[in-house]
Amino acid sequence: EIYRNQGDKELWKNTLETGFTQFPESESIMIGLINYYIENQEDPGRLFELLHATQEVNPDNASLYYVEGNVYKQLGDIDNAAACYKKAGQVDPNYFFGPFGLGDLYYQKAIDIQAQASDEVDDNKYFALIKELDETLGKAIAPFEQAFAMTQDKELQTVVAEYLKNIYFRFRTKSDDYQQKYEFYNNFLK
Repeated sequence: EIYRNQGDKELWKNTLETGFTQFPESESIMIGLINYYIENQEDPGRLFELLHATQEVNPDNASLYYVEGNVYKQLGDIDNAAACYKKAGQVDPNYFFGPFGLGDLYYQKAIDIQAQASDEVDDNKYFALIKELDETLGKAIAPFEQAFAMTQDKELQTVVAEYLKNIYFRFRTKSDDYQQKYEFYNNFLK
């Protein structure tokens, strides 16, 4: 931590790696190394090794699968990210960030697709992207609904409600159910 606070990345990393070699079962050293690699966006392969080693030592820690999902998300690997977020929810069904991470993954992917669509000049490609956008947003609904229902924390509910309000707004003309869901989340946010 001293090396970290001094901004000496090399000594920070080397100290943690040495500690991990000597004490491979130390969860605090593993977490320190994971945080190092995440913070410095360095060597994803090593980061995955550490995450998997930590998961073996502590398989009931849902946050480790959530962190792994975040790394895959940063790397653009949507399928593995989704699998990790789902695993986090399986490991601990009360872990809010499992379904939230999955919903956010699909929501952010939809935003990327929307940006692509806005730049597309070919009508056929544009409409294919809009279809993909709607399908991807649709995938975000169930995990966001689950996350909203599983917490009583108003701040977390507000974040999730904002996402759901936006999704249901887009789909509100498709059915009365979507319109009612839009109104519910819109009213919740008031």
